[in-house]
Order: sequence, then C-alpha cells, then structure tokens
Amino acid sequence: MTRDYAWGSTNLIPRFLGTPADGRPQAELWVGAHPADPARLPDGTRLDDHIRDHAESTLGDHALETFGPRLPYLVKALAAAEPLSLQVHPTSQRARIGFELENQAGIAVGSPERSYQDCFHKPEMIVAITRFEGMAGFRDVEKTAQILRLLEHPWADRVAKDLDTAPAYQALHSVVSEILDQSGDGLRQLVGEVAEAAAAAEQRGHQAFRTSGRMYLDRASVERESTRLFAQTASLAHKYPADPGVLVTLLLNHVVLSPGEAMFLDAGVVHAYSSGFGVEIMASSDNVVRAGLTPKHVDVPELLRIANFTPMPAPLWEPTAVSSNTLTYRPPVAEFALTIAREPGDRLPPEGPRTLLCLEGELVVTSAHARHELRRGQTLFVSHSDGAIALEGEGTLAVASVPVG
Repeated sequence: MTRDYAWGSTNLIPRFLGTPADGRPQAELWVGAHPADPARLPDGTRLDDHIRDHAESTLGDHALETFGPRLPYLVKALAAAEPLSLQVHPTSQRARIGFELENQAGIAVGSPERSYQDCFHKPEMIVAITRFEGMAGFRDVEKTAQILRLLEHPWADRVAKDLDTAPAYQALHSVVSEILDQSGDGLRQLVGEVAEAAAAAEQRGHQAFRTSGRMYLDRASVERESTRLFAQTASLAHKYPADPGVLVTLLLNHVVLSPGEAMFLDAGVVHAYSSGFGVEIMASSDNVVRAGLTPKHVDVPELLRIANFTPMPAPLWEPTAVSSNTLTYRPPVAEFALTIAREPGDRLPPEGPRTLLCLEGELVVTSAHARHELRRGQTLFVSHSDGAIALEGEGTLAVASVPVG
C-alpha cells in the first residue's frame, strides 16, 4: 500500500511496481510490520499479528530477546518529487518522554497533531536507486558564512557574521531559533527577498567570489554547493513563501547521492529529502518532529530541544563489499542492516527476520522450506525458521535484516 503524500512522485513508484500511474503523488511504499500500515501475508494475516503470534520462529532468539515480539525495522520505497518537511527524529529516551507527554495531553495516537506516534527512536538510512538529493546536518559554519555572503543581502550578511561570533553549536542554535520565531508579513517579505537574491547569485555564476580577504576552505566546493543551494532556495520560496524553514535550509549540507550511495541519519540530525527514488530503512517508528516546509503538524520548540546543532559533514554511509556481487550497509544501530545483492548473490543474511524487496529484474529466492519468484517491486518476508536463503536469476535484491554481533 502506498502513501499519497503531496511531495511524492506521480510516476516513480508506479513504474517500480509495474502499475499504471493515475496522476496522484505516490510518496512511500511501506514494507514491514509497523501497526500503522503493516504488510499482509498471502492469506491476509497482518504481518505484525503473525510475528506476535509466532515470535520465536519468525524472529529468532537474538531479535526476540533484544526487541521483544516485534519487527524492529521498517523498509520503504521512497519517491520524492518535491522536498519533504524539515524534520528531526528523537533519541530513544526522548521518544519515550514525548510519547507519554502527548498521551497525557489527550492527543490520540494516530492523530495528525502528534509528533510522537510511538515510543521508539527512528534512525534511518536511504540508499539511492536513482540520483537522490537532500539536505542533512548543519554545515561547517565557515563554509556557510562564505555561501551566505554570496547572496549579497543584509540578512544573509548578518547571519554570516553571527556564525562567527560564538561557538558553532551555540551560534547555530541561536540563528535557527531566531529564524523559526519569525512569522507574518515580515517573514514573507524576507523569504521573498532572499529568494530573489539567491536567483540573482545563481545567475551571476559567482564570478566575483570573495569575502573580506579570508581564505576559502575549498572554492570549488563552495561554488558547487551554493549553485545547487540557491536554485533550491528560489524553488522552496515559491512553494512556501511564508515559511521560515526556507531560510534554515541555507544552513544545511546539500547532499547528492548517485545510485548505490547512501546517507545515514541518526537522532537529532535535521534533514529534508528533496528529490529522487531510494530504498529507506529505519527503526520501526513513525516519530517525526517537524519545523517547516509542510502543511503537517509542526513543533518548533521540540525540534529546537532535540536537534543536533553541532556542524557535521554530509552524513554519507559507505557499504562494505562482502563479495563481488553483494554489498552490506550497516550503520551503527542495533535494529537494521541492508544488503544489496545481485545474482549469484551469496553471503546473504542467514538468520533472523528478513524482508526482501526486488529492485530490478526477475529472481528466484530459495530457502529450506520454499521457493519464491520475485520481480521488480515485489516483496517477501522470510522467517528465522526458514534458515539460509539463496538467490538465482538476473536482478537486484534488497535484504533488510537484524544484524548479529
């Protein structure tokens, strides 16, 4: 079942599934056992119910003892045609606190007015299938100051100066707090002016690239990122002309992934995906704290409380080659790892609950008990009791699993 969020692409998921496009934006295809949208087995049984009723055989000792009778990860096919909301995910501790506070406030679970739909954290990783763009983590403040000065706008010049006057974490927290506190006609005017300045700076091509005699960290890097960033700013301002999130995006790393490249987002990393198609895997949670670029519920005070304002490089994640045909992406979380295999795929995860998603071609997956044929867009849940799996055919398979050891 797909989720028809407004930012979704009208054709990427239908093409992936081999179904006709109907003009609706289709943003996410959930593949997992989250109670908000669980997959169903061939007999119609909900996957979360099946796991709860057969926990030992489906999960195995490690996953069951670590996470209880639940599938600890969620897989999605994500197709973005427009930027997602400016958002952050909580730590496990903050998720428990936020969930309970919203319960005490009488906000029903499932309500769009909640930020915390469950009590779990939500680290996540996206692996690009097509070119994929997004924003993630606060950029080095010196580089951000250089980019902002290219706008040649008083607001941008003042922010650039503010970033130089305090420790980076404090400076970014102060600047973002001030930005997100703005509203009304003044904000609309500022967003419009900054968008015009961004469009003009993009057209200038940054021929007169200079700043008060300071050395550049990497001139080519700043030029490349600022060109993409200013085009995005003008586009966002057109869609969200009175949203302070447009201004916050100027402070974030602009990330471009080629197919097969990945980005890992831990708790506290402010981010927003922009465009492209990818496989996303995360801890099984639907907790999202938003600050802008969305018609959905926003909670600025909570985002300011839990966001990580320490500058960081773009949070890319490198896979490990376990064979000539198999890559494993294993970020530092207990809930999930993702293996991408091409036939003949070997060294696939041999135990625990595994979720398979065929990314390309036609494949045959065999286990001790069954043989399954998969084509692009089809999925399969493999229980721990099914044992090791083997792959034949011509295609590409994503295998989500719970890492052991």
